[in-house]
Amino acid sequence: MSNLNFHLAGIIPLSSIPLQYNLPYHPCMLPVDDNYLMIHRAIMECAWAGCETIWIVADPDIQPMFKKVIGDYVYDPVNYHRPMDPDRFAKRSMIPIYFTSIDVKNRNKRDSYGWSIIEGAYMAYRVSNQLSKWVVPSMYYVAFPWSLYPPEIVREYRKPISTHKRFRITSEGQGIKQGKMMGFTFNEEDFINCRAWVRKEGTGRYVPGGKKNEEGIPRELLPPEERWSGRHFQLEDVFCQLGEDATILDLPYYFDASSFGGYKQWAESDVNIDKPVVEKWIEPSKYKKSLLEFD
Repeated sequence: MSNLNFHLAGIIPLSSIPLQYNLPYHPCMLPVDDNYLMIHRAIMECAWAGCETIWIVADPDIQPMFKKVIGDYVYDPVNYHRPMDPDRFAKRSMIPIYFTSIDVKNRNKRDSYGWSIIEGAYMAYRVSNQLSKWVVPSMYYVAFPWSLYPPEIVREYRKPISTHKRFRITSEGQGIKQGKMMGFTFNEEDFINCRAWVRKEGTGRYVPGGKKNEEGIPRELLPPEERWSGRHFQLEDVFCQLGEDATILDLPYYFDASSFGGYKQWAESDVNIDKPVVEKWIEPSKYKKSLLEFD
């Protein structure tokens, strides 16, 4: 497939992660620089990676809060600053940011943190496919707000990321397949395999192969604590079927900011995350951007 037809969709999962904070606001709003939040860092990671669209998976009750600080678009940082180009303003490209959420039918059933990534990829595919086959995602890039490293480190891997070969960020050899929340890509085959594994290995309401009524409908219920086990699956479980062949970017550090202790560990380190040094890097919200708001 020509790279002109290649569509890299960014996925930022915010739903269904057990956070160890006691704050009056969402932890993604914690700063990593002046007026530069953890959610901003994840968006810029997608932008540096070369994503054409960004899909944020967030529960409906927290979406309005994020829309005020995120906006509708982020500028592609690679072609933003070209001072010697006479047509530099026309060549600046904006990456649209969309909001979606876990489907109601899967809430409290399969809604693990890993499953929210699967749901985000499905919605990106579904909406794009309804528009045109030319904008259907070829690969999906996942950026985690909770993993703190400079987003621009993926800049030199931008070309290999926008290919059909997988890409993973690891720390001392450990990445998404070991449960580390570090950036990675997956393709349609990985999506199908991971989703099928969760559906197969996770329990439902009824005992597999249990008693059925005269119409052949299951009627033997599992104990409440054993129902819908998929909602407890960890990242390494959901993505255990991820293909092995991948370009690797290995880092000598890993900061998991899903707890305040991890956030403090990063703050005390010498790993700096700097706000983009441009006058305008994100567009304020002007339109309805949640898929739930369209009639």
